[in-house]
Amino acid sequence: MDKIFLTLKEIEGVIVHDIYLKKEVARRTEPFEYLDDVRKMANYIGGEWIDPPPIRCDWMVKKVFFPEVECYFLYNHKDEEFPGSMQVLFSGERVMEMKGDDSATLAIATINHMIRYIRHSHPDKVLPEICHLV
Repeated sequence: MDKIFLTLKEIEGVIVHDIYLKKEVARRTEPFEYLDDVRKMANYIGGEWIDPPPIRCDWMVKKVFFPEVECYFLYNHKDEEFPGSMQVLFSGERVMEMKGDDSATLAIATINHMIRYIRHSHPDKVLPEICHLV
């Protein structure tokens, strides 16, 4: 059976937490253009680099929050037409048992930790302001 990936909206049926998560993810996307090694970042957060990703993106990292509650971070690099973007999806047998605000909080905290890795990896580089706020 293929893995099912869900947004918070698909899990909850309401959009409040989904909108909040998308807004906070968008605020944190720019630093990922400075990421040199996805595998090392995934290890830093206790996650797993998914290669090749089963969904079209430049890279995907999986983080297991609890048994059968998985979060997937999908990133697409900026190009001449579009800015960089990140999407957060959830999967697992127990993902529907999570409250939307808990899922959003865990996802945002994980992204913050990813940004800490980027900041620590580039101590002499001028990075986006968000790198110094998380």
